[in-house]
Amino acid sequence: MRRLLNVVLCGACMLLQSCGRSNPEPPPDILKAQREALEKAKSTGKMMQDAAQQHDAQMESQQK
Repeated sequence: MRRLLNVVLCGACMLLQSCGRSNPEPPPDILKAQREALEKAKSTGKMMQDAAQQHDAQMESQQK
């Protein structure tokens, strides 16, 4: 009797588990903020490098 009860309860649990959403939402993009921050840092680094090159060019032209 106890074994039959365990089988019925396990079967009920499996049925409930299989009754999930038919169209689940996609998982959240956990790394999105980190990728955006990395892209922002890359663009800031490029701007700093361009500004340094421009400054060097101005200093070189003033020395002539």
